[in-house]
Amino acid sequence: MALRQPGYEIRQTLVDAMRILHDRGLLNLRGGNASAVLELPDGTRFIYITPSGAIKTRMKPEDIAVMSPEGYVYEGKPSSEYRLHLAVYRTRSDVRAIVHAHNPYAVLARRLGLELRPEALGVEARYYLGNCVATVPEVEPGTEELARLAAEALRDCDVAVLEGHGAVAIGVSKDPVEAVYEAVDRLEALEDLARAVVYEKLLRG
Repeated sequence: MALRQPGYEIRQTLVDAMRILHDRGLLNLRGGNASAVLELPDGTRFIYITPSGAIKTRMKPEDIAVMSPEGYVYEGKPSSEYRLHLAVYRTRSDVRAIVHAHNPYAVLARRLGLELRPEALGVEARYYLGNCVATVPEVEPGTEELARLAAEALRDCDVAVLEGHGAVAIGVSKDPVEAVYEAVDRLEALEDLARAVVYEKLLRG
């Protein structure tokens, strides 16, 4: 059996995460992105990140791009949102994974001016989302401005709604594979919360 390169499991997990989010209706075919950090024993870090423009349901592990924390590309063509990922990793040293999706209810809730408070959905939401859901104003995707604003928003919160765009969540488990699924969980919990808030608004008239 051929030896697998370091990071192969991370590659597989990023592919899996995109399929999960697409199946949940949180991504279109070419939308969203995800990354995870592989840290070697000597402290060297590699950022594994989904590729730009890929059809998310057809991605393969070998399609995943690899970068340095400084932005040097070792392999592949990183997502156009790579600036956001690198900015968050620079801002929070505990982050091991970042996932960005296009949560429709979360975007709608913010457009309606509704507050997304984790306690509104009970213990489960607070467990996944923590004590806060940050908000990032609508700016052009893929820009340094969006990267800066998202990194600031995620300094104290683990999930943020990007107004008019989607949402981004982080994973802090020391195992980068677990961290990816942690971030996916947060995006799913956010969408459940946003859906509940929107339905409540409609039912109350």
